[in-house]
Amino acid sequence: MNDHYPTITDYARQSPIPRKILLLMEREEIIQDPLTQEDLIGLNLVEQIWGNRAVLRAQLNRMSLHTRKRFIRTVALNSKWERYAYSRYFNQKPESRLPLTQVVEEIQITFRFEMTRKQINRIRKIRTQAQVARHREKKKMEREGLLQSTN
Repeated sequence: MNDHYPTITDYARQSPIPRKILLLMEREEIIQDPLTQEDLIGLNLVEQIWGNRAVLRAQLNRMSLHTRKRFIRTVALNSKWERYAYSRYFNQKPESRLPLTQVVEEIQITFRFEMTRKQINRIRKIRTQAQVARHREKKKMEREGLLQSTN
C-alpha cells in the first residue's frame, strides 16, 4: 500500500477542482492535507460532477431570483474584498458620491491588509463594472416601466 498521499497543491495541479476550493474544503475540515485515501475517493466523485450544468442548475435553483442575479454579477470577482467593493458601488444611493479613498480605507480596515497600487487599480475597474451594471439595470427598469404602462 502506498503510504505517500499527495498534498492539496499537488492534487490541484492535475484536477479540474481549483486549489482555492480544495483549500476551502480543508478549512471546513472536509478533507485533510496531505490527502487521505478517503479524501481521494471523495474528490474523485466531486470531479465527476464538477461543472455539470444540471448540478449547477439544481444548486442555483435553491436561491431566490434576486440572489442568483447578485451572485452572477459578482461571479468573476474572486476575493471577498473585490465583492465588497463591487457591492459598495452597486448599492450606492443614486446621485451620491462614494470616493475611492473611502472604499480603500474600508477594505483595509475590514480585511486587515494594506492595499497595493495594483489592488487599488482593481477597485477602479470594479467601480466601473458596478456603475455600468447599475446604469443597465436602471435603463432596463425604465424600459419595463414604459412597456407595462402602455398595456
